[in-house]
Amino acid sequence: MTGIGNYKPRLLAPGPVEVPPAVLAAMAKPTIHHRSPEFAALLERIRSKIAEVALVPGDDVMILTASGTAAFESGLTACVPAGAKVLALHAGKFGARWATLARHHGYRVEEYSLPWGEAIDANEVADELRKHPDVSAVLVVHSETSTGTLHDIQAISKAVHDTVPEALLLVDCITSLTVAELRPHEWQLDGIFSGSQKGFMSPPGLSIAWLSERAWEHGAKAKTGFYLDLRKERDSQREGQCAYTPAVNLFYALDEAVEILLAEGIETIWQRRAHNNFAILAGAEAIGCKGFAARVSPAVAALRAPEKIMAPLIVKGFADRGVRISAGQDHTRDVLFRPSVLGYADSNDAVLLVAVLEDVLRELGSNVQHGVGVAAAMRALESQV
Repeated sequence: MTGIGNYKPRLLAPGPVEVPPAVLAAMAKPTIHHRSPEFAALLERIRSKIAEVALVPGDDVMILTASGTAAFESGLTACVPAGAKVLALHAGKFGARWATLARHHGYRVEEYSLPWGEAIDANEVADELRKHPDVSAVLVVHSETSTGTLHDIQAISKAVHDTVPEALLLVDCITSLTVAELRPHEWQLDGIFSGSQKGFMSPPGLSIAWLSERAWEHGAKAKTGFYLDLRKERDSQREGQCAYTPAVNLFYALDEAVEILLAEGIETIWQRRAHNNFAILAGAEAIGCKGFAARVSPAVAALRAPEKIMAPLIVKGFADRGVRISAGQDHTRDVLFRPSVLGYADSNDAVLLVAVLEDVLRELGSNVQHGVGVAAAMRALESQV
């Protein structure tokens, strides 16, 4: 990876993210055989540590050599019988993806959708469930990366359990696990799914899945995929192996990354990420870029471009300065841009993002005075101490 001109390259997007040097170094260890006692010890160690940061009980954490989408797909097919009715809740690109995925597998899909950027209301979810009391599972995203919105999973879970107690709640936690408060066991979630390249600060290529005992029982007769068979995977990983050949050196990386997370403490991490993201939002708003999300996720600052400035030009301006952020998606592409300090980043990176934004906006003709956004970001950080 090389910089542009004299700029140091920086990856400040909501995934993939910058990876700590110790995590990169771990990948350089000699590759071991995936059917060896050494790999069995590595796998057990990682699964145990992920259970600790994810606040889930038992040994049902599974690590797949695949993307987060694969984890969600395998979780859905492992615990929801073919042809069952599911309710997909969405107010963004990734929530809508789960409806598409479920329909692809032949599930009868009901959808409850809101405009992008809005937060799903648990009371409205309960109303929707009363219309569909035969729903087998509810699918929802915790942190909607496309909009920067954090949906209230705790309240949604209560609504599901109070209204249709038999229904499972399967949650996309791809940008929320290790980033936002998430208590799957306490909140009675039935499945959580994530990826290595987000809050776990590791390279892309691995995903994490966990199902509750209730979910395993619910899907006793479910038809799974061949490679994406979580029942086979659970049995294998309990014996110290993956069902199929894993990306061994990525497991080394994840092992080191989770050790870093544990050393800091998960609740401290939740707080720090929220503070840093809040600083970006405060600094950006001070120079004319308002936040998009009704209920903000700490994983990403979804920002509206100022009037008369196209968001893709802002994204390009960042790239020209060596900083990779994300553009808006689909119909928000021209109006949204999405920087993030989700990965190996700190409060200095939050301030730097705002400083670069000031520079880009001035280049694009905006009358932004030097330091206005930076000062707002720093005040926001100080107010959170």
